[in-house]
Amino acid sequence: MLRSGSGPRPPGEQERRAGPRPRHLRFAVFVRQPKPFRCVPYALPIHPSGIVLLDLDQWHLFEIQGESPGGGPMKLARVLPARRWVQVVMTLVVVAIGIQFTLWVIPHLNGRMPTVSRPPGAEGFLPIDGMMATRHLLYTGEIDPIHPAGLAIFLGICVMSVVVAKSFCSHLCPVGLVSEWLGRLGIHLVGRSLTPPKWLDIPLRSLKFLIFGFFGWAVWFAMSPREIKVFLLSPYAKVVDAKMWAFFAPPSTTTIVVLGILVVGSVFVRDLWCRYLCPYGALVGVLGRFAIFKIGRDADLCTDCRACTDVCPARLPVHRLSRVSSIECTSCQDCVLACPVEGCLNIRAPRVFGGWQRWMKPVNAVALAVGLWVVIVGGFRVAGYWHNDISEEEYNYRIQEMNSPLYSHIGGTVPVEE
Repeated sequence: MLRSGSGPRPPGEQERRAGPRPRHLRFAVFVRQPKPFRCVPYALPIHPSGIVLLDLDQWHLFEIQGESPGGGPMKLARVLPARRWVQVVMTLVVVAIGIQFTLWVIPHLNGRMPTVSRPPGAEGFLPIDGMMATRHLLYTGEIDPIHPAGLAIFLGICVMSVVVAKSFCSHLCPVGLVSEWLGRLGIHLVGRSLTPPKWLDIPLRSLKFLIFGFFGWAVWFAMSPREIKVFLLSPYAKVVDAKMWAFFAPPSTTTIVVLGILVVGSVFVRDLWCRYLCPYGALVGVLGRFAIFKIGRDADLCTDCRACTDVCPARLPVHRLSRVSSIECTSCQDCVLACPVEGCLNIRAPRVFGGWQRWMKPVNAVALAVGLWVVIVGGFRVAGYWHNDISEEEYNYRIQEMNSPLYSHIGGTVPVEE
C-alpha cells in the first residue's frame, strides 16, 4: 500500500508536512506471523518526501529479514582477521595474474611478441580443464603437460575443502570475498538482507548442483579416458585461456547486464552467486560433506543464545546442530567468533582425531586449510610441473588463428592436428 500526496490525509499529517522534510524514506513493514501482524520499522538513508507502507503478505518472492534465523536482529559478523588477510592477499594475487595475462595476450592477438611472460596461475580460471586433468591423472598417472598449474590449483582446492569443509570459498576465492563485502554493504545501507522463502530458496540452491552435475557427468562418465587425453592435448586446449579472455574482454552488453544484476543482487541477497549459481561452490560443497574438520557445538556449554545462527552467512541453524555438516557451510568461523562461551563452538574433527582438538583454534584452522593448498601448489612447482613447454612463437601463431575451426570443440569432441 502506497500513501502518496493525492487523496485525503490522516488528521495531523498536514502539520507534520509543514515541518522539516524527512531525512529518510520510512517503511512500515508488516510481517504476517502465526498470530496478528507485527510492524517492523525500516529506513533508507535518502531524502524523499512521504511515507511508504509495504504489505509483505502480498510480496511473495522475498521477505525482508526483520530477524535473523536465530530470532535476533540482523547482525554484521565479526570476521577472523587471519582469514580476511588471506582473502585480500589472494584477491590481489589474482588481480595481478589477470593484469599480467592481459599484457601477455594482447600483443599475441596483434601479431607481436609480448614483453611479459604468460602467468601459469591463469590456469586456475579453467576448473573444467582441471577436473579433466584430475581424471587423466587418476587413470594414467600422467600430469597434463599443457596446464600443469591448473591441475595443481584444482587439486589444492579439492584437498583443502575435503579436510576443512568447503574452506576454499571462505579463504581463497576472490569472488567469495567480493560477495561478502557486497552483503555487508547491503546490511550497512539498509540494515536488512533479503532471503527467499524455503519453497524458492531450495530450488534456487539446486541450480549450482545442476550446473556442476552436467560438467561432472560429461568429464567422468560421458568421455572415455582416451577422449580426455585427446582433449587435453588438442589445439583448443592450448589456447583455451586466451579464448576465455577474449570472451570477457571487452565484455558484451549481455555480460555487463548479467554482472550488474549479480552485483546489485548480492547487495540485497547475501552470497547471491555463491549460494545459487557457482558450480565450483557445488563441487567443494560436496567434498566438504565428507570433510574431516567441521564446525562443532558442545551442547553442554551452549546457552542457546543463538548468536551463532544470527551471523551465519549460510543461514544455518547452528545453535541446534552438534556438527555442521551442511554443504552450504564454508568454515568461515563467523559463528565461532560470535559465540560468547569459549570452547562451545570451534572447528572439530571426529572423535578418532580427538587429540587434534587441543590445537584447533580458529587461526590454526585457517593455517591448516590454506597450508594444504600452498603445500600442494608449491609441491607441483618444486617438482617442475608449473610451466608448460609451449614456446612464445607457437602461442603467437595459434592465438592469432584461435577463431578458426581447428580451435573449437563440440560436446567435448575436438579437431586433431595432422
